[in-house]
Amino acid sequence: MKKYNWEEINSLLKSELKKTKHILTFGTMGSCNIEKDIDIIITKKPASPSSDFFKEVHNLFEIVDKYLSKEYNAKLIRTSRFSDEEEIKYLAKFKLEDLVFQVLTYVSLKQIELHWYSDLNSGENIKDILKKNYNCILGNANDLFKPGFNYHKNENLFIDLNDSDRINSHFPKELLIRRMNVLSDYILRKRLGLKTLIANSEEEVKKIFYQIGEILDN
Repeated sequence: MKKYNWEEINSLLKSELKKTKHILTFGTMGSCNIEKDIDIIITKKPASPSSDFFKEVHNLFEIVDKYLSKEYNAKLIRTSRFSDEEEIKYLAKFKLEDLVFQVLTYVSLKQIELHWYSDLNSGENIKDILKKNYNCILGNANDLFKPGFNYHKNENLFIDLNDSDRINSHFPKELLIRRMNVLSDYILRKRLGLKTLIANSEEEVKKIFYQIGEILDN
């Protein structure tokens, strides 16, 4: 049993989310059982640059991580896909006191539809699922169905960006750099035909990640 509870983390998130400028919605799906993981969906304001959106997401998780470290000698581990969660927890040297966020970041409703398509059962509707199960700490589920959030550019590549983001995953430094360089090479060289950007430090990993966000916006 963890020494903290979801209400405590929720209160911290609410306070910090009030300071953000580029996050449209931030909310949970499911039971919010901190003994397992917390499913998080975060969406970008349509007019905001993706780079600024991702900076806010990463910064928010860093604040939660520092809080857990200071108060409970614990850490926040960010995952993206359930199929990778146990691997990420192992590499992050997960302990029972640590908190796991399974995070999905989206820049449009179309991206959500593309990302969820293969997991929907016959007759299921994304709009109904979100309205019923998306519990927002910031914003409202109805914000996802307003015209400005319908479409964006490069939704498939934004899915790759989310699924491969390990910046808040507590990977060993060398592995984080190698892992994120693979992502950069895949998106820039293989998918967009651009020159690959190579990071040699954690700060450069972040810088290149945000550069990719800028490229995908244009």
